[in-house]
Formats: sequence, structure tokens, C-alpha cells
Amino acid sequence: MEPKMQLVAHYDSSVDQRVEDTDVTTNLRSWHGRSTPHHRHLKSAHRILIIVGWGTLLPVGVVIARYFQKYPMQWNEWYSFHIMFQSTGYVLGTIGWLIGILAGITSPKQLHADKPDRILGIIIFTFTTIQMLAFTWQPKKLEQGEEHYYRKGWVICHHFLGYVLIALIIAEIFQGIKDQRHATNWKWIYVGILGVLGLIVISLEILRWVRSKIFGEAIRLNSNMYTSSP
Repeated sequence: MEPKMQLVAHYDSSVDQRVEDTDVTTNLRSWHGRSTPHHRHLKSAHRILIIVGWGTLLPVGVVIARYFQKYPMQWNEWYSFHIMFQSTGYVLGTIGWLIGILAGITSPKQLHADKPDRILGIIIFTFTTIQMLAFTWQPKKLEQGEEHYYRKGWVICHHFLGYVLIALIIAEIFQGIKDQRHATNWKWIYVGILGVLGLIVISLEILRWVRSKIFGEAIRLNSNMYTSSP
């Protein structure tokens, strides 16, 4: 009877050990997947910098280049402010993107959930870097009326990539907001920002159209006056 009792005691202790190991593993997994306050702060900083940098300052830079270069409003300092907004937006957005990568490294589950957001982030970072480098690559302006075809091609590519980037940035921000705490609040904040930018763009576009009509009509009247004179 004594050997059997020892065997039972040995079996019971091994079962307890396995249960204890399982509990420890479960607790570790639970702790690893838990969202700590530090992690939440990183995610909030990531989203704020993305919205302010890529989502707001970059579009403002585009608006300055489109509407204050020549038409409908000519502003001599437009290029300096265009560069300032684009550079600041690029730096802030890139820092926010890097913070988002660091915040997601500690959570494999979160990394899998953020996959579309991360892919869009990589594409946006690549394209914005190309746009920033394009400022140093642009061909020099020639005399009036002698614009080189290389510069025309550069201008077309620069403008096209800029508009594509704005669409990708908006998509990336709304994609990332879905997985944030208080997602509805984040969404309406950015909708408000887009609404303000949209109203500014619509107003400037209407002004551009009205002034083009007035300018075209003035040219037509002027040409008619000269052709009708003896």
C-alpha cells in the first residue's frame, strides 16, 4: 500500500505544477495584450500628430500653392509659406507614424488589426518623402514664355502626386480612427477640420471662377474695341 500512496502523491504534484504553469502562461498573455495607459498615450499622440501634420498642414500647403500663386490671389510670399506648411506637416506626420509603429510593436494582435493602416502609412511616408525631395529636384524656371518641358513634366507629376496623397491621407486617418478609443469623437474632430478646409477651398474656387469670367470678359471687350475701330 505504501508504494501506491507515493505514486498518487507524485501524480497529484505534477498535475498541480501543470495547472500552475498554465495559469502563469495565461496571465502573461493577458498582461501582454492589455492596453496600458502608456500605450494608450502613445496611440493618442500618434493619431494627433498624424491628423495635425499629414491631415491638416499638408492640405493647407496645397491650398496655398493652388490659390495664392497667381490666381485668384497673387501673394509674393506664397512659396515660402507653402514650403513651411509642407515641411512642418511632413515632420509632424512622420513622427506620429513612427510613434504608431513603436506603439504597435508590443501587441501582435494590434499589429494584425492595424495592417491596412500600416500599409497606407508606409505608402504615404514614401510619397511625402518623394514630394519633399522634389523641391530640390525641380528644374529651374526659365524666362517668361520659355518654360522647359522638363519643368512642365515635373509640375504635372508634383501636382498629381500631391492630390493623390491628400486622398490617401484622408483614407488612412479614418482607417486608423476606427481602432481608437472614443473613435466617434476622433471622427467628428477630423470631419470638422475637413469641413473647414472644404469651405475654404470651395470659396476660393468660386472666386477663381468669377475672376476668370470677369477677366475673360474684359479681354473680349478689349479685343472687340480694337477690331471695331477704323
